[in-house]
Amino acid sequence: MARFALVQNLLTENLGLMYLSAYLQRQGHDARIFIDVRGTNALAEVEAYGPTVLGFSCTTGLHHWALDFARRYKARHPEVTVLLGGPHPTFYPQIVEDPVVDFVCVGEGEEATAELGSALDGGDVTRIANLWGKAGGQVFSNPVRPLLQNLDALPFPDRTYYDRYPITARETSKNFISGRGCAFKCNFCANHTLQELYRGKGRYVRFRSQENVIEEIRQVRSRWPVRFVGFSDDILIVNKKWLFPFLNLYKRDIGLPFLSTVRANLVDEEIVSALKEAGCISCVFGVESGVERIRNEVLAKGVSDEDIYEAARLFKKYKIRFGTYNMVGLPGETVDDAFQTVKINAKIRADFPWCSVLQPYPGTQIRRRIEAELGKELPVDEIGASYFTTSVVRGREIRELENLQKFFHLAVRVPLLQPLIRRLIKLPPNPAFQVIFQACYAWQLMRRSRINFFKLVQYGLASSRLFQKSPAKEGAEAVPRVQEKRA
Repeated sequence: MARFALVQNLLTENLGLMYLSAYLQRQGHDARIFIDVRGTNALAEVEAYGPTVLGFSCTTGLHHWALDFARRYKARHPEVTVLLGGPHPTFYPQIVEDPVVDFVCVGEGEEATAELGSALDGGDVTRIANLWGKAGGQVFSNPVRPLLQNLDALPFPDRTYYDRYPITARETSKNFISGRGCAFKCNFCANHTLQELYRGKGRYVRFRSQENVIEEIRQVRSRWPVRFVGFSDDILIVNKKWLFPFLNLYKRDIGLPFLSTVRANLVDEEIVSALKEAGCISCVFGVESGVERIRNEVLAKGVSDEDIYEAARLFKKYKIRFGTYNMVGLPGETVDDAFQTVKINAKIRADFPWCSVLQPYPGTQIRRRIEAELGKELPVDEIGASYFTTSVVRGREIRELENLQKFFHLAVRVPLLQPLIRRLIKLPPNPAFQVIFQACYAWQLMRRSRINFFKLVQYGLASSRLFQKSPAKEGAEAVPRVQEKRA
């Protein structure tokens, strides 16, 4: 059996790695999670553990960090097997060609990773579904296996290793997921590509039973000091037949305040009333662009202005705070268009207006559209670890749009500042703008996630290297990347 060191570089629980760790242990392997941030010595900790496999789950941009860590470790331990999984390898499996990478996992990873661990003892590693790898100097690839249909059969995520880190050990908010897959096809998201990848491989949108989710929360609550619950699903409210029985059970058996993801065009009074009754204190949904044409024709969102206004009205009526996801730097977008995004957020009085710079990630239709318009392929390795900084797509007004992203929260929450902000964003990018953004980012994180100031300072210090330029590419800047679910 194999020993898996699963490494991450954010000081927060990672549901993907926790599910993987639990599954590997059920299959007889040893698995442990390590965090590589300032104040830890993950390299030495991994060395002391002595893994057979060094594994990473990474998004595009964070793959720079994963490759760097793997190179440093493998330089001292060349026998270790390096495995990359997560969104970036799934949509850009060609990363397996990097000399330090031995295998990449495309799609869901529990079964494939466990099979790899067993095959490393002397089996055939070239025929494992979902895996790409190298053999005899040549790259091989395998199709994906059928999707797991019975999610209740999976073990609950393994949260134990986070107890070794003071911040995560004392965390009073815990995240859970009730299902897998998103039925919608927004073209800035890779869900549509995953749907195609798994066509004919089983039902894509799957739910755990309500009782299974409640039992996990109950067990976590009995072991850790949980005060708030977060649901990390793409859209918690997508299936009413599942939702209402779940909310009734949650209210009866758990009763903790919770945060959830919604989609504006699915929101109605029956749902909002049930969320409030069950203890929901905050929701988040995607606005993306304040220009309905851009939102639906360019981004394929399928959400009208009226959907947004009505969702906001209902959340205000039932006193549920809500956040919005927004983007700038969209194809064909002008500064005036971007200010329409500011204005719709100000009009609905969003409590937590988040804004990012569009990053055309591998596997998205928006990337293919931009490449077709440019007549060339976009760089992959120039995408940084954050969607809060700069765009790899340059345009006539892109600098002003990048600057506006830094002021977005202020422009929404204090509309009187909008004329001043219009003038400020014409200036060259500078550290002061980044400081303003980081202060607004921290303020929202404190209010929405109920993180106190001292914990926020600890988190910032531990993750501070993510605010610096990526060593892989000059200009690939990063701030801690929240695993957003856009609904």
